[in-house]
Amino acid sequence: MGLLKKITALAGLVMIVAAVANVEFGALMQLDPPQKLILARAADPGCNSEEIQKDLDDGAINECVTSIGVWDGPDILLVAEGSILLLSTFLRWPRKGRWASRVRKLAVVSGLVLCGLAVADSFDKLPGTSSEEISILLPFPAPAIAVQIGVFALGIFLIRGPKYQIDYQSNTKRDSKSKQEFSHAQLDAAFAAGGSLGDLQKKSRRKKSYKYNTIGDLWGAQGLSQYEDKFEAGLRDEFAGETKRTCHLCNGEGCAGCNRTGFVS
Repeated sequence: MGLLKKITALAGLVMIVAAVANVEFGALMQLDPPQKLILARAADPGCNSEEIQKDLDDGAINECVTSIGVWDGPDILLVAEGSILLLSTFLRWPRKGRWASRVRKLAVVSGLVLCGLAVADSFDKLPGTSSEEISILLPFPAPAIAVQIGVFALGIFLIRGPKYQIDYQSNTKRDSKSKQEFSHAQLDAAFAAGGSLGDLQKKSRRKKSYKYNTIGDLWGAQGLSQYEDKFEAGLRDEFAGETKRTCHLCNGEGCAGCNRTGFVS
């Protein structure tokens, strides 16, 4: 695990622990009795431990804190963000094959959509929920422009894509090509051994090659003889004749030693 992944995992773990400690134990601010700090108001003026404790002692209600054990939307969102950061360090996106190309296309489309939403919201052209309403749900105080910049930056990150190069060639095509090359190598080895295909294992032979017993059968069925020259044809001709030499006793005149033929085997 690299340094960046370690920092990301640590940040996610800190967010989860902080959310749980704040909601269940009120540990983010030393108060008596313990109170849950509303993180969205933590930066507001007057949200410090002295003034909050003074309001609690006077029996007044302070808008910066609430009762412990109450989970609100920002608290759940903070835990979700921390969980995503923590789990993302253990996930590996596919880098090869069909799924890698699908994830890459989905990331590009999502990035373009996010960038478009951020730009449209900056010009107040976005119907429905705006960045100001989203900033209220965040577990930390943030202006609307920060939400727009964050969404736009996330879109650019998705469009940019990974640092590695995706192999768009499917494993099926690559395996088929390797099997075909292996089959050709076996045929060459069979021809060098004498032209018999019987030594090839049945599992490694293709279904269409079962009807061929020799290289000659395969050569003739494919009609490859029409593409060879005279030299190659001479190499592949089967010579069924018998080689003889001139009789050394009669010098080809014929005698009893060569049965009056003038040649001996």
